[in-house]
Amino acid sequence: MQFIEAALLQVKYNLFTGGFLQPYSYTDVLDQIKFISISAIFDLYFFTFIAVIWYTISKHLNRFSIITTFYYIVLSLALSSIWLVAKYKLLSYFNDTINFTIIKNLSGGSLREALLYVSNEIIFGIVIILLCSGFIYLVIRQLSKSPLAKKLTMENTYPKRLYQILGSLTIIIIVISYVTTDISSLRYGLQKKLSYNITSTFLNYLTDWDSDGYGVFRYPKDPELLNAHVYPGAYDIPENGIDEDGFFGDAQRIKQNDDPLKNIPLKAEKHIVLIVLESARYSLLDTKIHDQYVAPNIRTVAVQGSSAPFAYSHTGYTTSALKAIFNRSLVTDPKLIPLVDFLLNRGYNLSVFSGQDESFGDIAKNTGMDKAAFYFDARTAIDDRVYASKESGSLRLSEERVIEEFSHQVENIDFSQPQFFYINIQAAHFPYSHQHMKQTFNRKLIPRSKITPDNKQWLIETYWNAIASADWAVGEVISLLRRQGVYDNTLLVIVGDHGESLFDDGFLGHGHAINDYQTQIPLVTNDPEIKINRAIGQTDIAELIIHSALKIPGSPDKKSKPVFQLVGNISNPILIAHVGNKGTRTLLDLRSRRVFFSDKGEWIEYSMLSNDIKYKSRVEALIKDWDDLRWKKHQNRLSH
Repeated sequence: MQFIEAALLQVKYNLFTGGFLQPYSYTDVLDQIKFISISAIFDLYFFTFIAVIWYTISKHLNRFSIITTFYYIVLSLALSSIWLVAKYKLLSYFNDTINFTIIKNLSGGSLREALLYVSNEIIFGIVIILLCSGFIYLVIRQLSKSPLAKKLTMENTYPKRLYQILGSLTIIIIVISYVTTDISSLRYGLQKKLSYNITSTFLNYLTDWDSDGYGVFRYPKDPELLNAHVYPGAYDIPENGIDEDGFFGDAQRIKQNDDPLKNIPLKAEKHIVLIVLESARYSLLDTKIHDQYVAPNIRTVAVQGSSAPFAYSHTGYTTSALKAIFNRSLVTDPKLIPLVDFLLNRGYNLSVFSGQDESFGDIAKNTGMDKAAFYFDARTAIDDRVYASKESGSLRLSEERVIEEFSHQVENIDFSQPQFFYINIQAAHFPYSHQHMKQTFNRKLIPRSKITPDNKQWLIETYWNAIASADWAVGEVISLLRRQGVYDNTLLVIVGDHGESLFDDGFLGHGHAINDYQTQIPLVTNDPEIKINRAIGQTDIAELIIHSALKIPGSPDKKSKPVFQLVGNISNPILIAHVGNKGTRTLLDLRSRRVFFSDKGEWIEYSMLSNDIKYKSRVEALIKDWDDLRWKKHQNRLSH
């Protein structure tokens, strides 16, 4: 087990040689001996613990033989090895943040959808385990019939010393676990080991006396073991004199000004077309394949109109991205007027044309899309889906089908009334192709089964082919509006819901890391008067739309406030970040309380920032934003 895990840790993290932006590595011989020795103790304890259970059951069943020991050795090692290989296979696509919460967020917040989202991987893993277990069973069955096994069978071979060994190891493990919890360099490597994770989690559970999830064997430790309201990551109730979460003292109330949309005049000026592109990377404007721009139509809109050089997704999830755009906040805020309600009150007619199922994650219900006069999505046209599955997270329509419906509707609409069209294009959704997609760049599109790091270039070309298909759809929308003679009086806004990693940073997909690949998005408009050179998030887009459509002079002033980002959920995220002008990012890992400053290019212990005013203030601002969002969410929960 030591050999297998050490090899996997080196392949994945360069743990013994060091790697780019790896916060810790064991390149010194003494550090390597220390880590391997502690690892060996935890593995010994873990397998001894299992052995005690195994032999206790064997004794109860009155089965004592050399075969009992053989069963234990083969099964424990085989199943542990299968688990490790499966885990590192998953991590070859994702990073350390991936967990069930993130998978659930990617699946619209539904437990059922989350299970379906990983169903292929789950089934594959179960099949492997069953095949290996069946093989082991057949081998042991044959061995148990051999003369040698019968000769070695003894009536009383139960190893009584296991209890003594386990007792001694327990004391050692408790001491080591308690000490290493506060040693970042050791904890970084040990947390990636199966035996350490299981053991420390169990010890933490035993010391979590107030049931808040934190004891003395989890970093950071619970500062008050008998107070369920005080623990790392707790809701920090503003101005109550208590620092519940342990970050920078008691939270302060953030004064919220009146909604600026309340004072905007009622008169509508322009029609509005909001196009959301699935998994669109910011670089689509300048990317070429075989000397061809992958998105010439969107590029033309940007050149003739405007584009934001620093636009970002807050979360990297489709459902939360759309809710942020339409509701202007990452959490429900009754003081803010949602985009749909604002436009409907100003006489706009809403039409929805979506390549996905907008009931996925309750998007339609929570954004007001279900109030549309005309509503078309992958659920209403389920027979035209491009994949076989009828599950919400898998329903997709081709770009051609969405444009066909838009074309039919736009020819029959009354443009004397102001119109708001929401169009969702799913072309670049994983696996970045479907059977009806055109091949723009003259190469066979990569099948899902071939999407691996070894086929990175093939994958990248397939992805950009999908973006080209989405760009074709944008071009068709513009042509149809021109044909109706309304394009010049229409605000066109094109935005991505999130970015996409294509093994550029060693990972695939979105929503599990905070970096430019997964969170920087295109934001393009046909209005040259919109000038955005600051960092802008999806919660700011509605105000931009309204200011341009109603011809209000100047862009809404956000005073260069950084964009808040997170991985996980607001209440208990894994990572939180601020990204500011020119992409400068402050990233806090809440598991380790380490901070990454992109302009410094290194990780710094949160506890080491007390004397650095410049960087400490950046972290304080980040935590204040997080506190404010958590507190709003907490109040919303209490009000319901």
